[in-house]
Amino acid sequence: MRVVRVSGAVIDKISNLEFFLKNDLKLSKEAAQKRCDRMRTFLFSLGKEADYALCRFQMWQILGYRCAVFEKSWVFAYEVFDDGIIVRDMSHTTVLAN
Repeated sequence: MRVVRVSGAVIDKISNLEFFLKNDLKLSKEAAQKRCDRMRTFLFSLGKEADYALCRFQMWQILGYRCAVFEKSWVFAYEVFDDGIIVRDMSHTTVLAN
């Protein structure tokens, strides 16, 4: 199993999402936390040896990032190294342009 590192930008985005779910969408604290915890668990599952394809989104494809889709709505861009991966960015699928 590879080591998974998550960039500060992704950690911040997930925290901001949790805040948005609680305060703007009025989800319960538990529901918002549970959804974001599933995202965090998904990120660390990327340490398994299976790799996703290069991103089809040009801004990440140019950088050589691979993309993993979470629950059909969120995309995580990551780089693969010999000793592990680094999750570099995330976005909702509706925000990304080809």
